Amino acid sequence: MNQGSSLLITLGLSAAILSGCGASEKQEVSTASLQPRRVSALGRIEPLDGILKVSLPNSLSNDSIRQVLVEEGEVVEQGQPLALLETQPVLKANLIKAEAEVTASQRALDAQISVIDRYRAEQRRAQAEASRGRELYQNGATSLQRYEALQADSDAALAQLNEALANEMTLKADVNVKQAQVKQARADLDQATVKAPSKGTILEILARPGNRVGEDGLLLLGDTTRMGVVAEVYQSDLPEIRPGQTATISANGFPGRSQQATVTEIAQQISSQSVATGEAGDKVDKRVVKVKLALPKESLAIASRINNLQVNVLFNPLTDEQRRIRPQQP
Repeated sequence: MNQGSSLLITLGLSAAILSGCGASEKQEVSTASLQPRRVSALGRIEPLDGILKVSLPNSLSNDSIRQVLVEEGEVVEQGQPLALLETQPVLKANLIKAEAEVTASQRALDAQISVIDRYRAEQRRAQAEASRGRELYQNGATSLQRYEALQADSDAALAQLNEALANEMTLKADVNVKQAQVKQARADLDQATVKAPSKGTILEILARPGNRVGEDGLLLLGDTTRMGVVAEVYQSDLPEIRPGQTATISANGFPGRSQQATVTEIAQQISSQSVATGEAGDKVDKRVVKVKLALPKESLAIASRINNLQVNVLFNPLTDEQRRIRPQQP
């Protein structure tokens, strides 16, 4: 074989190899382009029913904490006392004073009722004597002066009874006012003991003894028996999200480092992003939709102890059946 023929063969093989490589690269690009896109998002572990901020009534919003009766992680029942306010001793004294005033007013009313009973008996007796005096006078058995004296006594007894009855009405009104004051004092004292609005777990105590509660509230309460993930999905990615879709949840400190979760709810409104990676250039002004995902039962116990943990959410591609479901639009 001459040198020219060898060169031609070498060039031919090189062309074939390059042609094969190009075809392979095109095939890889084509295959990659067919892979379904997986939506990723940041989220937090929290109760799926939401987190309740326990605050004070407006009338006591600037009050300070005297004593906190619970600890973080403690499960409380509805109506259970959570904390006592600094004004509680004063409000308790107000209630004691109001109750004493009711007792005094009621005693005065009871005494007046006894007086009325006596005056009523005297009025009946005087009226009977005046009636008998009239009959005697008409029959000529007594003088006009005697009859008029008996009638005057009857009129005086009636006036005395009517005055006592009027005083009774005043005393009754006073008792009603004092009872209303007791009711208000009891309500004020009751508000000085902050109670749990529902059953749940104390997630975070925001105010300690001596602190003013203010708008920040006293503590955060949530139902940790229904823990899950609230992911913040970019508005542009929402068409790729459906109820029932699965996703992989991962984070340091999460059981097994990753867990599968299922989309249970997609919010009906758009909100500002609140979860960020903290990396340089990370955009936190994106418009997002909150998507709730339920965790498997075996993860709930640990999830309840890592509330507010930031996690990564990688949604699995939609199945053909899920894709046929019309995407939700907030």
